[in-house]
Amino acid sequence: MLFEPVSSAGHRLPTTLLLIAVAGMLLTAACTANKATADAPAGVPVTVATVGVLTVPVVREFVGQTSAKETVELRARVSGFLEKVNFQEGSHVRTGEVLFQIEQSTYQSAVASAEAQLAKDQANLTKASRDVARLRPLAAAKAAPEQDLDTAVAAEQFNQGAIKADQAALADARLNLSYTIVRSPIDGIIGKLAVTRGNLVGKGDNTLLATVSSYTPIYVYFSVPEGQVTEFLRKHVVGKQKVAQLDLQLSDGSLFEQKGSIDFADRAVDSTTGTLSLRGAFPNPKGLLRPGQFARVKVGGEAVENAVLVPQKAVSDLLNQKVVMTVDSTNKVAMQPVVLGGEYQDKFIVTSGLKGGERIIVEGLQKVRPGATVTPTAEGR
Repeated sequence: MLFEPVSSAGHRLPTTLLLIAVAGMLLTAACTANKATADAPAGVPVTVATVGVLTVPVVREFVGQTSAKETVELRARVSGFLEKVNFQEGSHVRTGEVLFQIEQSTYQSAVASAEAQLAKDQANLTKASRDVARLRPLAAAKAAPEQDLDTAVAAEQFNQGAIKADQAALADARLNLSYTIVRSPIDGIIGKLAVTRGNLVGKGDNTLLATVSSYTPIYVYFSVPEGQVTEFLRKHVVGKQKVAQLDLQLSDGSLFEQKGSIDFADRAVDSTTGTLSLRGAFPNPKGLLRPGQFARVKVGGEAVENAVLVPQKAVSDLLNQKVVMTVDSTNKVAMQPVVLGGEYQDKFIVTSGLKGGERIIVEGLQKVRPGATVTPTAEGR
């Protein structure tokens, strides 16, 4: 049985009117709720990814700098005017190739003079030796004075000494003449000229002419933090056998086409930097790498079980630490510092800060800050 309300005049109201009144109240409440929802600020749209856990091979990365195996400064070892330059700057040169010629006339004259003096003293020695041979039996037979024999012997000994001095002087003169020709001591790439043709060089100092650097193999020096040294040496450097295979990521982001290997580990940790210096050697037959380049050395060969992985694009730098932005169940953003321990494909391995399963922002980072509300969309949807 339906209840029929009574009006203020004592009359009963129809049931139909009551239902209409109730429906109007509900409609008003719904409109008010919809208006409140429309007025609420919408969350910033972002793309999120779920932090995964996987057993992966890890790649450790270190900042390195390239260096030539051999670098030689070509200097003038004798003085004179630079007469010839036989190469183009920046070109490849071979061992023994003639690169410079310093004027030779003075040194050629010195050689000729030393040769003449040697010939003269050799003739004097020949005469003195003949005198000794002639006078020795005569003096023994008392047919010639002993003093004449002594004089001849002294002349012979004097000329023997003079010849040794002449030979040394001739060798020195020839050496100086050879220094007027400057050859490349190594295969390599020659740099720019330090002096040009026509300049006086070697006067008072060994003037730098140019520098040659070898280009293959090319060395890359990098440092391992002290806390990782023991583990790194155990896994990658076994006695004299260097087992680690290296990749080199260049400054443009590309990988160098040749793989390298560790061929040197320093004897001690640097107490100033707290790092151990290592060296990788990379074949560089085309000379694409030059000394002084900065690059990233990637060392592989390890496996990490249950590695926490985050996309590299989700990681930002803030005040010398790495951070990611997480999104909780209420779509609120929080900043989370993380510690990275290597990389796998396009992801970083997180050793501290995340456990796996968290949602992190991978796109839209520049539009959010901690405490903001976001509208997340799963990556790939």
